[in-house]
Amino acid sequence: MRAVAAGLRSRLAGLRTGGFGAGEFGAGGVRTGGVRTGAFKPGRLSAGIRLAAVAFALALSPSLSGLSGLTDAGMAMARCSGIDLRDHLTAEARTRLDAEMAKIPFSRGNHWIATKGNRRLHVIGTQHSGDARMLSMMGEIRPLIRQVDAVFLEVTEPQMLAADSDQEAFGRYFLLPPGQRLDRMMPAADWTQLSARLAQLGIAPGTAAQMQPWYLSDFLTGTDCRKRGFGTRRGLDDRIERVARLNGIPAMGLEKPEAGLAALAAMPMADQVQMLLLDLRSETRHADLYVTLSESYFDGRLSEGRIVMSWMIYRDLPVPRRQVQRLLRSFDRSVLDQRNRAWVKHLDARPEQRLLVAVGAAHLAGDAGLLNLLAARGYQLTPHTGR
Repeated sequence: MRAVAAGLRSRLAGLRTGGFGAGEFGAGGVRTGGVRTGAFKPGRLSAGIRLAAVAFALALSPSLSGLSGLTDAGMAMARCSGIDLRDHLTAEARTRLDAEMAKIPFSRGNHWIATKGNRRLHVIGTQHSGDARMLSMMGEIRPLIRQVDAVFLEVTEPQMLAADSDQEAFGRYFLLPPGQRLDRMMPAADWTQLSARLAQLGIAPGTAAQMQPWYLSDFLTGTDCRKRGFGTRRGLDDRIERVARLNGIPAMGLEKPEAGLAALAAMPMADQVQMLLLDLRSETRHADLYVTLSESYFDGRLSEGRIVMSWMIYRDLPVPRRQVQRLLRSFDRSVLDQRNRAWVKHLDARPEQRLLVAVGAAHLAGDAGLLNLLAARGYQLTPHTGR
């Protein structure tokens, strides 16, 4: 059941932003050819929740033995063949990347200390999917967990397990409102292509027509690069929560389990459809995007990976870059910015003096990032040096 909870947490918190709770690549500066992206998602919904979404649309039992193709194993690729696209930037593109990084508040570092009076918060950006390099990261984080009054995560394992046992309550976030059908929202040729691709995963056209576009995009943009190396079963969030519980430190969620889904479902329907069409038509190598973001994260420079993604996403399509950037900002506003504001308000109202806050790393940087919002509330921010 821990794996089920971790899978749901990954999908709720990771999303297009890189799970680093997270959002991409732009044209002229990459020497490699044909790189494009739809969405970087380090994790997936738990199999139970995902199957239940289809079952809810079909008014069937969540067991759905005939939909085995929807499991992560059924969607997995043979191996990860992705590359770090930053290694293939031209000198001109590298200079541009450095300039854009300089404009982003708190664009470097995955671990910051926020202080205000007697309050001290360790704010740690996480990757929700597992990686062997997290073993050494936990060597530094584990002693800090034992020193705090409480640990705050986006959502906790008990919350996820409870959500997985109440799957029907999530149906409204996956399904279109009554009277709306996806096949009426897109050109017939695109619907035919989408239906064929989803049918290979066991989703019938009638079922797909009832689903929200953001959810179907998830099936088009997967990669098997999520777990790398030995010791990769858990993402950093899960490791932190496990250590907290073993040491009797309260571990609490910053939001309800459905908050991430609600944020996706709240995106304007026209934007959801447009993103789905771009994901359908484009030939993005999502493995490259995942590796680029993951390597950027472990370099403490996730914003670099997100900038590179924003340059390259849908670059193989005749779509204006201004339109692409608008769609990405629409996504970030719903999935990152609004949740960040709610989290900061929640944290600032807590009575505990010493906290460790672990959230997807894409939530940290930027004007509406968690760190900048804490600074606006009077906290002093300093990077954690590891000493």
